[in-house]
Amino acid sequence: MSNLADEVMISPKKRARHDNEEKNQDRLSDLPDCLILHILSFLNSKHTVQTCILSKRWKLMWKRIPTLILDSSNFPTVKHFSIFVSKILTLRDTSTALHALDLHRHGSIEPQLLKKVLDCVYSHNTHLQQLGISLHGETCLILRGISSCCALTSLKLSLYSRGSYNFDTTLFPKSLNLPALTSLDLTNFAFCGDENGRAEPFLTFTRLNSLVISSCTVKDAQILRISSETLVNLAMHNISSSFTKIELSAPSLCAFTINGSLDQKICGSGLFC
Repeated sequence: MSNLADEVMISPKKRARHDNEEKNQDRLSDLPDCLILHILSFLNSKHTVQTCILSKRWKLMWKRIPTLILDSSNFPTVKHFSIFVSKILTLRDTSTALHALDLHRHGSIEPQLLKKVLDCVYSHNTHLQQLGISLHGETCLILRGISSCCALTSLKLSLYSRGSYNFDTTLFPKSLNLPALTSLDLTNFAFCGDENGRAEPFLTFTRLNSLVISSCTVKDAQILRISSETLVNLAMHNISSSFTKIELSAPSLCAFTINGSLDQKICGSGLFC
């Protein structure tokens, strides 16, 4: 664990300050474990690990946090980020259910490290409720891992193929079935059309409340159809001009936001044709 603290680069000056604070009564430490863990779950994982130096009670606390927020921008080099992610996945308490994971890497991620993250996702697939992944990597492997997460309520994906610099879109799987999903945010995806010339990618998400699609396109079709009885919020950003029409069937829709140029005709009940 001390090695992991070293990886997040705690300065000697900061460590000395925390050692002095340990001698005094810490109001935060008076709180029950469950409340402290809840508070720490909102922090970036790098910062949660740094709390291990606060006192003896906090030494192992970070291992039981039910969230992982892993962002490469918080590390000086890709190597530091990779070492940290690998160690935190190895050292965290595996008996603690993981409820949320957010992985952000601006660029490519090592295949071995991605596999380690996806193994963690799979091992907690019945408990994981919130998942966000933004990176360049093996997109098929990522989508296959997500498909097992039956408890997901929130999913945010921004995926690019490993080594891709022309931002090729990722095919969104028609078979993805996440029955509990209420919030979906997709960037850089292509939706495949059916035999009727329509792409209707969100039919299986019967509880969807919020949908955000950014820099997405349609393949082998001219119509994108968004049909949902439960959808309340819809946002579309920088949509490709590769298709000509958007059909909306969302009787519960309250907010519809469009950013960027929109070349498509929009049709739907209560809108305009």
